[in-house]
Amino acid sequence: MISEVARRYARALYEFAKSSGKTEAVFAELRALDQSFSNDKTIHGFISSPVTGPDQKVAALKAALNGKVSEPVLNFLVLLAEKQRLDVFSETVGAFEAIQDEDHGVKRGTVVSATALSAEARKDLELAIAKATSKKVILSYKEDPKLLGGTIAQVGGWTFDDSLETHLMRMSEDLNRRSH
Repeated sequence: MISEVARRYARALYEFAKSSGKTEAVFAELRALDQSFSNDKTIHGFISSPVTGPDQKVAALKAALNGKVSEPVLNFLVLLAEKQRLDVFSETVGAFEAIQDEDHGVKRGTVVSATALSAEARKDLELAIAKATSKKVILSYKEDPKLLGGTIAQVGGWTFDDSLETHLMRMSEDLNRRSH
């Protein structure tokens, strides 16, 4: 879940990046930093520490990132540090991506299947979901051996359940209705 605070910061940064034509570059930097911050427990602890003051965090960010990230991204991180909002950085990256996707008419989703889907099956599924949602679709794929067969796709607020379990449940319900 993305907080309203994260959405507001993301919107402001997105509008700034868009005005300079650098939304893709800014997002790439944000995502890389988010992964680094999440994967390094020392950095994560420092960023989220209530004991470390904003001035110390600003100085550390400038020392570590000056010349390694673009000025807008560094300034954004400094602003978050000054406002004691570095704890919402990861949410802000997610909100930035959602804003960018919305701006480009893109919907993201996840497809779960019992086994890995072929490239052709993935393409067919993406086309079908894109047609149903009237949006460009970017899907990530996961396997769940607990699934008997078929697929379950979640895209935005939509769920496309074409699993064997759901088909069997519908058949059972239909047979029960007919027998009564």
